[in-house]
Amino acid sequence: MMQLIKSSLQKKLVLFLLTAVIVPISISIFVTYHYTKKNVQETSIAHNTALLNQGSSNIGHYMQRIHQVMMLIYQDASNKSSFYQIAGKQQLSYADEQSLYVALQFIMNSVAEAKQVYVHLDRPQQSYRFSYSLLRSATGETFDIDDYMGKQTSLTTTDYYLQPTHTSHTYDINKFSFEVPEQVMTFHQQILNSPSDKTIGTFALDVKPTMINQISASLYAKEQEQFYLLHEDGSVLYASESLGEQPLAITTDWLNQLDINEQPSGYLHVSDEQFSGIHLYKTIETPFANLIMLKRIPAFVLTQNAKQLTVINSLIVVACLIVAVIATIYISVHFTAPIKQLLRYMNKIEFGQMEAPLHTNRTDEIGILSRRFHQLIQRLNLHINKEYRLELANRTNQLKALQAQVQPHFMNNALQSIGTLALQNKQKKIYQLIAALGKMMRYQMNTNEALVPLQSELDYVRAYLALQSQRFDDKLTFHFDIDEQTKATQVPKMILQPIVENCFKHGFIAQNNMGEITIMSEWIQGELDAELMMQRQSELRITIMDNGIGIDGTALETLQFKLNHLHAQPTATEQSGIGLVNVLARLQLYFSEQAAIRVAQQTPHGLQVTLIIPMAEEGEQR
Repeated sequence: MMQLIKSSLQKKLVLFLLTAVIVPISISIFVTYHYTKKNVQETSIAHNTALLNQGSSNIGHYMQRIHQVMMLIYQDASNKSSFYQIAGKQQLSYADEQSLYVALQFIMNSVAEAKQVYVHLDRPQQSYRFSYSLLRSATGETFDIDDYMGKQTSLTTTDYYLQPTHTSHTYDINKFSFEVPEQVMTFHQQILNSPSDKTIGTFALDVKPTMINQISASLYAKEQEQFYLLHEDGSVLYASESLGEQPLAITTDWLNQLDINEQPSGYLHVSDEQFSGIHLYKTIETPFANLIMLKRIPAFVLTQNAKQLTVINSLIVVACLIVAVIATIYISVHFTAPIKQLLRYMNKIEFGQMEAPLHTNRTDEIGILSRRFHQLIQRLNLHINKEYRLELANRTNQLKALQAQVQPHFMNNALQSIGTLALQNKQKKIYQLIAALGKMMRYQMNTNEALVPLQSELDYVRAYLALQSQRFDDKLTFHFDIDEQTKATQVPKMILQPIVENCFKHGFIAQNNMGEITIMSEWIQGELDAELMMQRQSELRITIMDNGIGIDGTALETLQFKLNHLHAQPTATEQSGIGLVNVLARLQLYFSEQAAIRVAQQTPHGLQVTLIIPMAEEGEQR
């Protein structure tokens, strides 16, 4: 046991947990679950098949009884007062209607669920409705079942028809004041003149679906399974749940999946976006129509017992894991504590506490890793401090050397004298140029301010461009499009003039056309990132564009790569002066490494340089 504890961390965790407990028990649960699941499904299918067989027998008997009741219209056919004899007369007397009343009442009393009876006689052209023990009549055929059934089926081609469940109506015969509409199934039948088989009328019996509902409700488990009794055309006679406004299309899709013509009963595995499980079906032949019982059993119901067994096995696994956890507590405490200590040390390093101490007395791999990491951080800290101070000193010296290249006081006094002389000789143009040069000198002479408002930097560039306009003999135009809220933003000194100067050094070489320079600034307000739940930084963007010769694609990509990998370049060999690389280095020094410079080609020619400066708050450096 001690040898196991002193071994490597990987062996402790993998060998003890996976090999000893989890792997063999997990395999056992997997095999047991799938074997049990298969047996449970087969048993459930057999049980439900037997249940559907019994249900089909009950529904078949009930439909046969309805058929026998409807055949009572031919009972005692030789009797002149029978229903059959009355139906064949050309005109009915009062006595005939009384006999018709008795016959219809007898038929109604033969079916407990009967709602009403409708009769139409072709010869006298009379229609009758018997309901609530009352008989009402109307002239002509008040209800045509053929209009309801459509062109596909007609009582002219079949003696019987079952109209699926619907709301009872009056057949357009006088309504009783106390009548209440109910859900009914209607059994339609032709009245034939035997032996010629000529139709002499139609007979319809409205039956409340009470018995059908009772039989159907006993064939499925509520809230788990679904059951439907369907007409052969897909119409619903009974449904365990609502199918919506268009049940016909839904049930027809289900029926199309079944092979009813070849196999009148069976089951089908179904898996789609709406349902996953088994469809069991059974057809019922009746005198009125072929009916289909469809039972939908979800997969989770079929596997419910198998899952229960899996839960029992899982409890056994939990008990075994408790033993394993007790045995691994020592490992967790003894080996994770130094890892957590090392993580806390890494967090301190991440937040800049490079001098944070790390104490460990361990002699295993974790102890060696901790000490080596601590030594690496200490050496890295010394190197960073040395290089940072050296870089900062070099950048400061470069800027001061640039600003001190000309004797500032002497030049300033000399320019003032020349400007005064120009005014005395009424040379306003010369005076304006000398004033611009003086403004530039005063701006450079102030070495106490490392950060200045963007407006000051723009004024300096305006003065510089005014001098360059004189040099290019008025073939240079420049434009400023500055966002007002960016003018007070503090930026490092001398970041725009070097870029503008590059336009003249490289952009307008061998160019005879009118030169154009545009300087724009905008403020990009930080927005809330909904995914990261944090506020994005605001940005100041300054863009300098010219219409010069530009830079070819390869050189442009090389320059952008150089700017994107600024920290990978050795500063000791930097030869760019205060060009783009130097400007970017100063931006990242004063703000953050998120500061960037983007270069792109202008259309049709020229170059665009964009300075992206992140801001902690509007107008303030980080």
